[in-house]
Amino acid sequence: MFCGECGTQNPDTNQFCKNCGRPLRKAQQPLGTQPMGTNGTPYVAPPPAQSPGYLPGEGGIQTPVPKEGSASPVELPPRDKKMLVLGIVGILFGIGSFLRYPYLLAILAIVMGGVVIAKPENRKGAVLIAACIAILIGIV
Repeated sequence: MFCGECGTQNPDTNQFCKNCGRPLRKAQQPLGTQPMGTNGTPYVAPPPAQSPGYLPGEGGIQTPVPKEGSASPVELPPRDKKMLVLGIVGILFGIGSFLRYPYLLAILAIVMGGVVIAKPENRKGAVLIAACIAILIGIV
């Protein structure tokens, strides 16, 4: 059975076209009999209209366009101020390790940086940068 809309061949058991989803019309005439034209020649049905197929710009996922008057605020991830402070203190310990108590302050800088990075939610933004700097300064 062919779809009357797009011309796709479908199994006879389908009620809807597998290509376009339109309802399929059952054949009213039994097979083997053809309707006759007015002058006695067999009636030939016009070929079904072909759809243009997939066009890249049509359909698909549509993204909503915000209205000009409604400016929605951009949601930033919440900052963990305690962890940021801990990372900055680690940087200060790392810098202080060059001046006084190099081993102790360097180890503290590395530990503080590691504590900050240990939480998955701290592995982005300023907290991550502060922790990495503290670790690098402590290693040097």
